[in-house]
Amino acid sequence: MLARLYVTNYGLELFDVDTPPDEAVAFAEKGVRLDPANQRVRGIMSYVLLLKNDLPFGLEEAERAFSLNPNSLIMMADLGYLLTLLGDWERGPALIQKAIKNNPYYNVIVHYALWVDCIRRGDDEKACAETLHFRTPLLFWDPLMKAATMGLLERIDEGKQAVEDLLKLKPDFTNRGRALIKHYIKFDNVLERTIEGLSKVGLIIE
Repeated sequence: MLARLYVTNYGLELFDVDTPPDEAVAFAEKGVRLDPANQRVRGIMSYVLLLKNDLPFGLEEAERAFSLNPNSLIMMADLGYLLTLLGDWERGPALIQKAIKNNPYYNVIVHYALWVDCIRRGDDEKACAETLHFRTPLLFWDPLMKAATMGLLERIDEGKQAVEDLLKLKPDFTNRGRALIKHYIKFDNVLERTIEGLSKVGLIIE
């Protein structure tokens, strides 16, 4: 769990505390050594590897975690999220949709992964719907998703409002936006469509 806290703070910058990803890896590896058959531990290992850009091993860990208990509704959503962001565009979204259907208390963060898949496929209307379900206004990804999607849909005024909200949370986003986006978007086609959407509503990032 300490690995999860470290890597989440590294990716989202929630607190002004140094949480190096290499230390997150060390914590996760220790967890795996202590309890290798623990599904949550394996899932966290996969999450750490995602943020470390080690996608092949991240996929392996996600698969291993899923095999430990394929029917866990809580982990089904989490692992669907990870599989999607790691590039399994079929099983990842399917697992998320199954979890949403069967668990009324699923974590809304999974709509981010569904949004990424929609942007990848060019289904911008569906991407817009996913932003409405995300509902995490204190995370910079909430207005970021809305701004990029509104840009791609040519809904400029709404997109500019989302940009204002984004810059309130991350005033230096124009300088650091690409790096922040790449923490969670690992594929160039999705990255460039996201940046294109932002540019259409006036947010040009370096």
